[in-house]
Amino acid sequence: MTAVFFVYIYKLSSELPSIKELKSFTYKQPSIILDAKNRTIAEIGTERRYPVPLSDVPEYLKNAVVAVEDSRFYEHGGVDFLGIVRAFIKNIRAGRIVEGGSTLTQQLVKVLYLTPERKLKRKVKEAILAYKLDNYLTKDKILEMYLNQVYFGRGAYGVEAAARVYFGKHVSELSIDEAALIAGLPKAPGLYAPHINPEKALKRRNHVLYRMFEEGYINELQYKELSEKPIEIVPKAPKMIKHAEYFVDFVTQYIKKKYELDIKDKGYKIFTTLNLDFQLAAEKSVRQNLLNLSKRQGYFGPLGNLADIKYEKLKKKYFYINELGFDFAVVKKVDRFKVILDIDGEIGELNLKYNKWAKPYGSRLRYLDDFRKILRENDVILVKKSKNKLYLTQIPQTEGALLSISPENGSIFAMVGGFSYNRSMFNRVVQAKRQVGSLFKPIVYSAAIEKGYNINTLIYDAPVILSKGKDKGYWKPENFEEEFYGFTTLKEALTHSRNVVTIKLAERLGVDTIKAYAEKFGITSPLENDLSISIGSGSISLMEMVYAYSTFANLGMRVQPYFVKMVVDNNGEILVEEVPHDKIEVLKPSTAHIMSDILINVVENGTGRRAKVIPRIIGGKTGTTNEYRDAWFIGVMPNIVTGVWTGFDDFKPIGRLETGSRAALPAFVSFTKAIVDYLPFKEFPVSSDVTYYKVDLNTHKITDSYSTEFSFEPFFDNSSKESIEIQ
Repeated sequence: MTAVFFVYIYKLSSELPSIKELKSFTYKQPSIILDAKNRTIAEIGTERRYPVPLSDVPEYLKNAVVAVEDSRFYEHGGVDFLGIVRAFIKNIRAGRIVEGGSTLTQQLVKVLYLTPERKLKRKVKEAILAYKLDNYLTKDKILEMYLNQVYFGRGAYGVEAAARVYFGKHVSELSIDEAALIAGLPKAPGLYAPHINPEKALKRRNHVLYRMFEEGYINELQYKELSEKPIEIVPKAPKMIKHAEYFVDFVTQYIKKKYELDIKDKGYKIFTTLNLDFQLAAEKSVRQNLLNLSKRQGYFGPLGNLADIKYEKLKKKYFYINELGFDFAVVKKVDRFKVILDIDGEIGELNLKYNKWAKPYGSRLRYLDDFRKILRENDVILVKKSKNKLYLTQIPQTEGALLSISPENGSIFAMVGGFSYNRSMFNRVVQAKRQVGSLFKPIVYSAAIEKGYNINTLIYDAPVILSKGKDKGYWKPENFEEEFYGFTTLKEALTHSRNVVTIKLAERLGVDTIKAYAEKFGITSPLENDLSISIGSGSISLMEMVYAYSTFANLGMRVQPYFVKMVVDNNGEILVEEVPHDKIEVLKPSTAHIMSDILINVVENGTGRRAKVIPRIIGGKTGTTNEYRDAWFIGVMPNIVTGVWTGFDDFKPIGRLETGSRAALPAFVSFTKAIVDYLPFKEFPVSSDVTYYKVDLNTHKITDSYSTEFSFEPFFDNSSKESIEIQ
């Protein structure tokens, strides 16, 4: 019989993995994406774990774990036969299982190598491995591995992660009672987790404290005082992806595609160029801009009605509304001026006086005059509380995007790909191609200046009929204002975004020239072979346009995207290291200088006037497409370029008069006002080949007269300064 037993043990031993690999054991831990100041943006992985050496773990936490899980840990050889007998007797007396016989070593073996199934064969394997492990590693090393490996609930693996998710602190900062709570969790995290079962968590913690007292780790007075303390944990565990979800996706996909590195659960550190302060300001600005726009558009309707869909299903579908500061509410009664609501068991009331914005979407009403036009009983709606009042609100149906970069080296400072990543993971900064409207015009005007035109060149703004090509009919372009302005300078035409002047200029330059310049500006999206591209008929990404505009901040040199600085593995080895790309020459310095001057005038006197509230010199350009389907603004400063897009994903019109200056520019203003103090003051660079001359505002010619109606305008020294007229 003894021989059979040893044969059985030998056979099981041969089936077991080698424990020698533990010498080079690596923990499964998330990769950390960091911003430019080494602040955590996101953790990429399935397990939240931050391994720490045993020296970082407080002595009382080690004692608590040993006391409650394996009091003879430092005495047995991996399997505690005395403990098994003791547990057996206790269980018999209790008539149920009140104590297990597994040692810490056995528990570690089970986590590392075996399944949790309760079979004799598995228990024997566990004992064999535990014995081998105890003879292979020191007791302290086994305890260290246990403390870093086991699950503590709330997504936390290991004591450092547990300390962070329950108490918002490092493990070294835990108090004795906090350590006791954590020590009691591995037995049954779902049962003893304080955010799930606070009463059972308290009893379990106090049991751990009592075991510490029994084992002599604390005295009786400490036990009594600590067991009377309430449990205080942080309300929510921090999210794995804390910020910048669109950017995080962008980075992980880039690394995987370019370097064939999957960073998930690898414990890597990814250092990026993102500025978390800028990112948070960008997210807030885009969101608030879309909420404001949504109010101008009117009320899109309730989320659903309880006659058609279950309340819990709606809450599950719109799970992300809490991040917006909204609450779900059920309509109980609707009158003309008042709505009675049930907000999770509490009664609330909407007053028409504070919700007149909520006219039905698409209606001709200016304001809502009767709640019954938009709501009925059992509708599920969203409300927002502010200053003891309730306001009707909604999730915007329009989307937005923002990209902010450094024109000095191409670093991405902030990236917002939509209203909410939880609603849509589609990144509208890089994945969306939309018509850019007048945002494209500076490319045309840059080409014109390089071809010998100057900003005083006069083009006759009058009706024109152009052929679309053979058998394609004719095209009669118009200005946004549906008016014509006669002779117009190039500066005035770009400042006020005049379409007809731009098209006539483009006709002189030729479509091929414009496309060639677009390519130099970094536009890779395909463009049609017709003059409409000059006023932005091409569909281009926000990223392409923002980097194109970096040319104007750099005296004609364009930067390229730069966002991943370094990837380092958990041994400190550099896997990836990138530096900014060389700048690409696009324009002559003189051309870029003159164009920057015009873009500054757009903000000072043209369609970008809303940006004047920012106390810096800013150049910029708005863009609005047909039927108000897309709204754009890109603002240029010497040390930051920021672009914003707003529109419906399904290309519906945003709404009447929702131009770039109204639907996109406010997000730029809000963002830039929030971050401008982080930016050192810097002036636009100037070209030595540009001189400013006094120009008569009536004749548009350089003058020495004493006329009071004049301006100083930039001219390229070697070019003609005559005022050219083009009919």
